[in-house]
Amino acid sequence: MKKIAVILMRKNSKGLLDKNIKLFCERPLCFYTIDIAIDSKKFDEIWISSDSEEYLNLCEGEYGNRCKYIKRAKDVSLDSSTTFETLEFLFKDIKENFIFMNLQVTSPLRKVEHIHTAFDMFKDCDHLVSFTKPKLSKSLFMDEKKGYLVPSCHGGNYRRQDEPYYIYPNGSIWMSTKNNYLRDKTFYTNKTKVYEMDKIYSYDIDDKLDFEICENLYKNYIK
Repeated sequence: MKKIAVILMRKNSKGLLDKNIKLFCERPLCFYTIDIAIDSKKFDEIWISSDSEEYLNLCEGEYGNRCKYIKRAKDVSLDSSTTFETLEFLFKDIKENFIFMNLQVTSPLRKVEHIHTAFDMFKDCDHLVSFTKPKLSKSLFMDEKKGYLVPSCHGGNYRRQDEPYYIYPNGSIWMSTKNNYLRDKTFYTNKTKVYEMDKIYSYDIDDKLDFEICENLYKNYIK
């Protein structure tokens, strides 16, 4: 079955303007995800999809015919557009089934080994999603609207070591087949396999501070 990397880039980001092409360690942020997809040698095709001609031209100028460049319709490139709506737009006219991996541009710290491990794990499941362990337990968060802690466990007897082991999707890797994904309309079902990644590789850039943290980690630990 054909294997495809899908890299989605929307122009108008709210948290950090044009973050997908912002210079990250002197190169556009999106290049780090494209590089990993190419270097993994796991994909038959690499699709770069954006609503922006500028973004697509930038990538094509760097990678040429090593990737496929797909202009996305505006109605699936809005703040309110879901991942499913975007991927359905890309997949809807393709009859053949294929394996695909959705690689988020704002997760620049993943490595080639993570792509390889995900492919090794993608057996006896319909979907695979990368997760990581949060820094803080969910019981420490406050319900702002209700104005109290839920659940309330913050007395003198609270011990972090007693907390259940939680993990959350880190935004780095989503993997499925076209048919399974269009059928379920999600990556999350009772047949989803969890791929747990170390925290240092799991940072997701949303704002300026995230960007600076990831640059520091890349320079001093990843590179």
